[in-house]
Amino acid sequence: MKNVKLKSIILTFSILLVSCGGSGGDDGNNGVDNGGGNPTGPVAPKAATLSKPANNSECLEVEAVKFEWNKSDDTTSYTIIIKNLLTQEKISQTTASTNVEITLTKGFPYSWQIISTNTSSSTASSAKWKFYLSGTAQKNHAPFPADILTPKPGATLAVGNIQLSWSFSDVDTSDSHTFDIYLDKKDASTLNVSNYTTNKRNITLNDNGTYYWRVITKDNHGSTSDSGVSTFVLVE
Repeated sequence: MKNVKLKSIILTFSILLVSCGGSGGDDGNNGVDNGGGNPTGPVAPKAATLSKPANNSECLEVEAVKFEWNKSDDTTSYTIIIKNLLTQEKISQTTASTNVEITLTKGFPYSWQIISTNTSSSTASSAKWKFYLSGTAQKNHAPFPADILTPKPGATLAVGNIQLSWSFSDVDTSDSHTFDIYLDKKDASTLNVSNYTTNKRNITLNDNGTYYWRVITKDNHGSTSDSGVSTFVLVE
């Protein structure tokens, strides 16, 4: 009789363990999903891939430019950001579609980018493409304004040898280009070097403080573009 009672007690205790601890007891997760079940929150959206207008291209639409991009995963809406590269004016529009038509002023270079969003707090940015909205075909286009690479805008560096670098592009791929570099501690109005032939320049600066600089890109037809002023800080 004692053995029967003991077996009954052990069986009852085992049932209690299974009902409270699951099949394997406490696995240390404390309710947190480790990839085997549903995520505990929305996943971040993926970046969109741009399609049209093509990068570094000439766009001849008369009324409106049609922007197209590929659908990105885990995305519920897209925000297109268009920037006039000469006036710096920005236009943005949000849509659930993967294309939109927007009327722009002709005769200007533009950049465009797509920001993917969903119900999470994260966003994803596409590449940034450039195009020239001519309206009518042109024999020559001004080069796109140069993009400052180094020093990164607002960067803090040690005094001494500094590398200035930038990237550039042009609808007219057969054009040749030179650069005028302006650099000072006031407003980037002082010419540092003219008709420079590469997009990288090493200089030595031994005074600390904030420096202002910009790059004027020139093609062999006399057309120019201005990168806009960028800054960096030197400390001893």
